[in-house]
Amino acid sequence: MKYCIPFVLLIVSAMTRIGFCKEPLMPVMVNDGSMESIAKNYTYNLLVAKRAVQLKDGSFKGGDNPGNYISASLVHDKIADLNGDGNLDLVVIIEHHGMGSAAFYELSGLIKKNTQYVQTRPVLLGDNIEIKTVTITNPDTWMPWKRQEIAITMLVHNESDAHAKPTLEKTVCYSLINNELQDCKEIEIVKKPALYLYPVKKMSVEVRLDPKGKVIQSIPLYKKKWRVVAESNGLIDHKYRYLFYEVALDKPVTMPEDGWSVKYSDLSGWFDKYLTDFGLNKDEANAFKVYWQQNLPASNYYTIKLIRPEIVNDQLGLKIFPKPDTLLRVLLSFAPTQNAVNLHEPEIGAFARKGFTVIEWGGILEHGANNVTAK
Repeated sequence: MKYCIPFVLLIVSAMTRIGFCKEPLMPVMVNDGSMESIAKNYTYNLLVAKRAVQLKDGSFKGGDNPGNYISASLVHDKIADLNGDGNLDLVVIIEHHGMGSAAFYELSGLIKKNTQYVQTRPVLLGDNIEIKTVTITNPDTWMPWKRQEIAITMLVHNESDAHAKPTLEKTVCYSLINNELQDCKEIEIVKKPALYLYPVKKMSVEVRLDPKGKVIQSIPLYKKKWRVVAESNGLIDHKYRYLFYEVALDKPVTMPEDGWSVKYSDLSGWFDKYLTDFGLNKDEANAFKVYWQQNLPASNYYTIKLIRPEIVNDQLGLKIFPKPDTLLRVLLSFAPTQNAVNLHEPEIGAFARKGFTVIEWGGILEHGANNVTAK
């Protein structure tokens, strides 16, 4: 077993998440011992088999007749802090099959809760597949406590493949959201909204977030509200340049039809031209540019769209007391494409700062086609 060191890697996925029983899984007490021992001797709930099996040294065999016989084994396990709470969790893949049945592969997380480990609902990766690599990554190298992604590369079946010889390589990706493993492609994450506060003079400010989804990260820690002291130069509580949060939305954002198709190598110039046109000042625009240039994976082109203010306000509810005189919320969508896309460029209205001003920027990385290549 290896500890996973976060690095920048965003991988797309189109694997469908399979449902599980409605009852919550029971926590399992663990004794002192290594994480390796925990993974190899845990009692796992199996999705397809609809039963629990307790592994011993990584395997299980049981059943007194062909109808109830089952064999299960731990085929992959890795350590990572999946939910950012400071505790080490486990990522496991269990293979199981009955007498003469296909071999099913199921992905689970074992999430540490005090002295217990609780299994997430299993995700079916497929049957008679071949797992090649399991990598746990973090999109933001300078924020290792943030949401981690489980990238699994495997061989699945082409239509012409023999039953036990898959040849089609596929990479899938899952993240832990609300204590469940969810397909990265199905999770609409509004990444790093940075909220700047510029009062006319030093004052106490209360900020309440009301998104149609769940706040999954925040700095400083968000608990129902932020109550901070903001200075006229933008400094918050004597140490923050902005308030940071991320949201996993319940539903995808409605995208406008207009936008920009930008060659990957031209992104830097595009940022320099348009971010200030949107209304960001030099420092805000530079922070936006640095963040997204390091978080957009290589692609031939990117389709960039400016989300309408009414959509932003609807999906990302925001209440600030006292009410700001001027509010600007810049939310962009980035979608990787192989070729240039013919788009009508939207008109950008003028923006002027007046009185107590609040500025926010953020973005959404749209996943492209599933990464599938024939071998």
